[in-house]
Amino acid sequence: MAKLTLSVPEAAEIIGISKSKMYELVRSKGFPTIQVGKRLLVSAKGLERWIEEQAAKGWSGPYN
Repeated sequence: MAKLTLSVPEAAEIIGISKSKMYELVRSKGFPTIQVGKRLLVSAKGLERWIEEQAAKGWSGPYN
């Protein structure tokens, strides 16, 4: 069975960003996190959906 949740460092590694950037993301509104006690986990399916939503929006970085 595949993991349903990921730790913040695992999620960062999967999408190829730094842990510090992932911690910024998990604190943003709408990001698929789950609080279990003191642990903050990322929903694996939610992360996939979030990435697809961001890709559909297109890049809105500083160079556009």
